[in-house]
Amino acid sequence: MDWLTSLLIESGTNLLKAFQYLMVPAVFFLCLAYIVKGRALVADMLRAIPEAVMTLKIMSFNVVFSAPFVAIYVTAIHGFLTGNDLFLIPTTFWDGVPMVLTLFAAVFVGDFFHYWRHRLDHTKVFWPAHAVHHSDTEVTWLTASRWHPINLLTMRGVGMVVMLLMGFPVYAILFNAMLRGYYGHFIHADVPWTYGKFGKIMVSPAMHRWHHSAEEKAFDKNFGEFFCIFDQAFGTYYLPGPCDGPLGVSDKMGEGLRGQIGYAFTPKAYKPLMNSLRARFGKGEDQKVIPGE
Repeated sequence: MDWLTSLLIESGTNLLKAFQYLMVPAVFFLCLAYIVKGRALVADMLRAIPEAVMTLKIMSFNVVFSAPFVAIYVTAIHGFLTGNDLFLIPTTFWDGVPMVLTLFAAVFVGDFFHYWRHRLDHTKVFWPAHAVHHSDTEVTWLTASRWHPINLLTMRGVGMVVMLLMGFPVYAILFNAMLRGYYGHFIHADVPWTYGKFGKIMVSPAMHRWHHSAEEKAFDKNFGEFFCIFDQAFGTYYLPGPCDGPLGVSDKMGEGLRGQIGYAFTPKAYKPLMNSLRARFGKGEDQKVIPGE
């Protein structure tokens, strides 16, 4: 039973660290929200509490149960790629590149692959897991911690593979992960900023809020996390102004943590996929499927 005791202690320690990690962002975004909203902040916070509690439950579940599997998964990928010297760019290449350019390259390349991985999340195959992230109807900075375990595996796996294949040094990989984590919180913040003309270059909170919109005109838009150029290049850029409409999905996911995590394992979640397959093979009419259908 020693292994069980060690596992429980480690899980408890990781959970404590996870909540400690949220403390600094929590203070920052509370101050930011007060500056932007003033007296309206209290009402907005009270309305967002139920969704925030659900997000914390999902995050806690992932820290305790999903994180060990993600660690094993990522370690296995790292061992396979490095053990077989599977690099598109030799690791020594970056030794001759200035640190600033290396860091920029890591973020830029990472965002390119994040864009396409994110688009895959919105396909009928992967949507049931990604729907957990979009089920938050009161999107706040905390929504950036709301992920289904399957989604965590794809995010961490794809990110690690890309960074390793490109031969990036450890400091660049860590910088990309850290920046992606903190900026992910920022673009989910409930602020109406579009960045003006600069919003054509960088993803703003308003741009990403449209990504979470429940309005059909905004479906499958704004997949980037840092840069807008990929959305512009591939026809998915959408930023008419601040997003003030409803957020979330119409998927019937069930109640509580069990409903959120279990949805991706239910047949009804893949009904749109089954309809498309039947239509493809001549057993029914194809239907337009939208997120939340």
